[in-house]
Amino acid sequence: MHRKSSTTASNHKTVRDYSYLIVGGTTKAATTSLFAYLAAHPAICAATYKETRFFLDDTYPLPSKYRYSGDAEEYNLLYKQAGPNELDPRTRLESTPDYLYCPSARERIAEFLPQAKLVFSLREPISRLISWYRFAKQNGTLPQSLSFDGYVNMLFKEIHNRGIAGDRPSPHGSAGACPPRALNTKHTASAYVPDGVSAVAEQHLQTLQQGCYTLYLRPYFERFGAARIHVLFYEDIAEDPGTVLAHLCEFAGIDADFYNDYTFQVTNRTETMKNSELHRTYRNFRFQLRQWTHNKPIIHNPLRAVRRAIEPLYLRLNTRHAEKVTISEATRRRLVDYYRDNVHELAALIGKPIPWHQFCRERKTEPTTVSPSKM
Repeated sequence: MHRKSSTTASNHKTVRDYSYLIVGGTTKAATTSLFAYLAAHPAICAATYKETRFFLDDTYPLPSKYRYSGDAEEYNLLYKQAGPNELDPRTRLESTPDYLYCPSARERIAEFLPQAKLVFSLREPISRLISWYRFAKQNGTLPQSLSFDGYVNMLFKEIHNRGIAGDRPSPHGSAGACPPRALNTKHTASAYVPDGVSAVAEQHLQTLQQGCYTLYLRPYFERFGAARIHVLFYEDIAEDPGTVLAHLCEFAGIDADFYNDYTFQVTNRTETMKNSELHRTYRNFRFQLRQWTHNKPIIHNPLRAVRRAIEPLYLRLNTRHAEKVTISEATRRRLVDYYRDNVHELAALIGKPIPWHQFCRERKTEPTTVSPSKM
């Protein structure tokens, strides 16, 4: 791909000179909605598209148009530039959830964006796993016939077969627990997992351990310090986005009054598709088109308007009533045992309560049925 040369003229800032708000976090945790809310603020200059993935390694298993290859000034290509004699004072915004899971991204942000503040959105790990299971069935990654219990069994079998540190005995039961703290990371072209943990080949087989958030967040706290990191929760965004944005504005140093009359709309909601292969093709086409047109507003803006007009019709034609996801009591307990200690460690790390109450008490219940509206 042809790349433009870096801008070094004295009347332009370098990437180091801007302030940034970098949104990361786990998947299926409202990061798309959060990006849209923040991008609407007049004090924010958002990247021309969400999930730039710029600071991920070249071998990280997600595509992107621009990827760091030795020149951090190329990061400027992702933002609308001020005029030749202007210096944009706004805070730059980007959102790439997988920065949470990529240590190289952490180090590059620390090196090249010294004024960056980081926001991480997290979701109750079992709910997140259910949502990811539905999403993977939606896009054809998982077969429609696979039950959630079967998927969880597959994940535990995977970490057991590969010897991943995480299938260790739990003091709360025999199911195994999240792996212990590991600061360094080993990676291959298809996996990013803590040092001493065997790599897995595909993303849908990494989802169990990626819910062990403390494992990935602790190195960020040690690298950036607590004052530059704001952790929020999907559950709070879903229940009271206004309060979440007020606290986030205070952290970012921008005016929270903008959101007093703001209409919060959910974006990128997981749907149940009639034809998952068609939807996968549509998503890939949309992704490629967006990356080609993002810096060509004369083309991008009309195409975006067309997409917003026709996409609701497409979704009505290609979605079906979502089936409820049933979780057996044995699977629920197995997952609670796996994540419990890590959730407690997370609360200690961020210094505030975690709104995931099932990890704070034992319950005896019948098999759980999760409504699609909660995913």
